[in-house]
Amino acid sequence: MLKVGILSFAHMHAYSYASCLQQLEGVQIAGIADQDEQRGEEAARRFDTRYFSDPSTLLKEDIQAVVVCSENAHHKQMVVEAAEAGKHILCEKPIATTLEDGQAMVAACQKNGVKFQMAFPCRFHPAVAKARQMLKQKAIGRVLAINCTNRGRMPGGWFVDRKLAGGGAVMDHTVHVVDLLRWMFKTEVARVYAEIDTRFHPLEVDDCGILSLTLENGIFATLETGAGIWTLG
Repeated sequence: MLKVGILSFAHMHAYSYASCLQQLEGVQIAGIADQDEQRGEEAARRFDTRYFSDPSTLLKEDIQAVVVCSENAHHKQMVVEAAEAGKHILCEKPIATTLEDGQAMVAACQKNGVKFQMAFPCRFHPAVAKARQMLKQKAIGRVLAINCTNRGRMPGGWFVDRKLAGGGAVMDHTVHVVDLLRWMFKTEVARVYAEIDTRFHPLEVDDCGILSLTLENGIFATLETGAGIWTLG
């Protein structure tokens, strides 16, 4: 039996992860830790497991892995503690709010010999899998440029708190698309130019942006982030 703990339900995707874990044979949600007592207890009742007010306490339990769904700014602390406790880790995106924190998380997992994965579910979408297959088969010819979008609703809450989220629309909605570009074309981003602004809501973070990316293989891509997702909330 694989026992998994969930560290925080601050991110709404925690509910999806928990639902999926419940459906997997041989997997048990062994506990939910959340410093928001009401939210944590409600989640524990919903998923029929134990509630822990302190993530450190849950990490002492007999579990093999954790899912980290805290506010972005708390990813580093939870991932490092989990790694030092010898637990394998799936962390919600983005990895962290600073480059230094992200590097420290990777280093801690490598040092302690645990698996560290970021949540990139878009790789498993049937349409993405089909597109990648077509690229590998050269079924759509030579790709010169790509037009990308990632939209949704302005989420509010900690997602628009710069200290907790690390940024706004661009921080929240660049990750998945860039991951797909890197993965599908087996390349890295060589150069970025971005126009970012706050135009639709009275926020301290950006709510729209357009990114221009040059990949190492010469492909040029544009990514519109926020101006649809963050204008309907």
